[in-house]
This record gives sequence, structure tokens and C-alpha cells, in this order.
Amino acid sequence: MTQPRPARVRYEFLLRGELSERTLSAFPELSPSHSSGDFTRLYGPVNDDSALRAMLARFDALGLTVIEMRRLPD
Repeated sequence: MTQPRPARVRYEFLLRGELSERTLSAFPELSPSHSSGDFTRLYGPVNDDSALRAMLARFDALGLTVIEMRRLPD
């Protein structure tokens, strides 16, 4: 008997600076919400903990600064 797959969790990431369209394209699973020229908010579903770690690694590889990360209510 297989275990049911846990539901995806939605997260919001607050990043320093305004991201270019090219940089945003590196995160097709997230939707942008620009709050100002100083910050960019990205939000969307994350499948599991390993996907979350991979996303944080992508932010790091692109030199992006994550100011805040939070889990969104279901």
C-alpha cells in the first residue's frame, strides 16, 4: 500500500532588489509580486523540503539575497 503524497506547500520569498525578466525566468514555478524597486516578492507552491533547498540554492547561485521566507497559509 502506498502512502498518499503530501500536499505542496506555498511559500513567499522576499528578495532584495528588482529582478529582471531573465532572472525571473529562472523560477517558473513562482509568481512575482513587485512591492517596490527595493524588493521583489515571489510566491508559489513548493513540492517538498528537497525542492525548497534546491530553490534556495538557485537564489544563492544567482547572487540573490533572500530577506525573508515564509510559509503561506493553505
